[in-house]
Amino acid sequence: MNRPMYAYLSETLLYVCFAFVCGAVIWNGLPVDARPEARLPGSLLFNAVVGIALLSLVPVIKNTLFLTQFAGPFWDIIDDVLLELEFGKAWLWMFGMCTLFLALLALRDPSRNRWANGFAGLLALGLLFSYGWASHAAGQSESWGFLAQSFHLAAASVWIGLLLIAGWFANPSDGWLRFLRWFHPLSVLCVIVIVAAGLIMMAYIVPSYPQSWIISYGQALLVKHLLLIPVVVFGFFNGFALQSRLKIHPQFDPRPWFRVESVIILLLFAATAFMGQQRPPHDDPENPEPLVPSALFRLFHGSDVTTDMRLTFGLQPAGMLLALAAVALLLLLLRSWRRNTPRLAAAFGIGFAVTAFLSILLLVR
Repeated sequence: MNRPMYAYLSETLLYVCFAFVCGAVIWNGLPVDARPEARLPGSLLFNAVVGIALLSLVPVIKNTLFLTQFAGPFWDIIDDVLLELEFGKAWLWMFGMCTLFLALLALRDPSRNRWANGFAGLLALGLLFSYGWASHAAGQSESWGFLAQSFHLAAASVWIGLLLIAGWFANPSDGWLRFLRWFHPLSVLCVIVIVAAGLIMMAYIVPSYPQSWIISYGQALLVKHLLLIPVVVFGFFNGFALQSRLKIHPQFDPRPWFRVESVIILLLFAATAFMGQQRPPHDDPENPEPLVPSALFRLFHGSDVTTDMRLTFGLQPAGMLLALAAVALLLLLLRSWRRNTPRLAAAFGIGFAVTAFLSILLLVR
């Protein structure tokens, strides 16, 4: 199936919209003394909900266009797609909830009305679980796969949404310590949920993790995991280390560190979006065509490689040098906190993920 660039971009932006919706709803529900002051644009939540409704429609249209090759003209089959296929039915539920959400925002301001914000939270939860309904994991397991995908997305949206608002919309204030006392434990809990749900999804979707590195899906999953390492390091900086620094320097502004962490998370979203557009490595009776190695894997290992080859690690000079470079960049990332250079830290974190990824692909045989 042809995978145009707009499909990757739209899914990346969709994850950002989910994060903004969850972050804004939780932020609005917090006591004033539990968070720094923030100026959330009045249109932020509205635009994010509109974005969810429109961007979640993109895969429905893309898959319907693909089906026109076999089932007839677009307008003749779109009804069947929406009413009979799971991803179509999931989008109808999401569209209905987005409509209710927008009606709520038109009638009440959730930042000033607790009941309206509570209802907005229920709608946000419904949107997350509706999206999980149409996922790869839910297709493999209607119970565990569905729940794992839904909780995976929910935990990521809560953690990253709050991080985005704190980094990009909060004002310089003296409320950061009070914020971090509850946000840091919450972010740790979200990461635990993300990892646990991710492992459950991998059990259904990825029969062999190392073997999946031959194809595009597995490589995107590897990039996602490697990007998660600097994100966790930033989480340590913006949690334990930041609280210690704020106790010594109460006027320290942590927002640049939140912002650079959010930049790496945006790349993680992009890797997730790319992965979502690729064919996963599990057996698919509806798609009997054999999996093929990615162009990048063929570039490194020759055009005669197949997905049946058993991968093992071996010694390769370029791969070993890149592995050493990855370790050095991770150490420089740790050192950047002492020098308070968040932009350099982001560059080191991204550089680590890139060099580690290339090193692993070169070292496997």
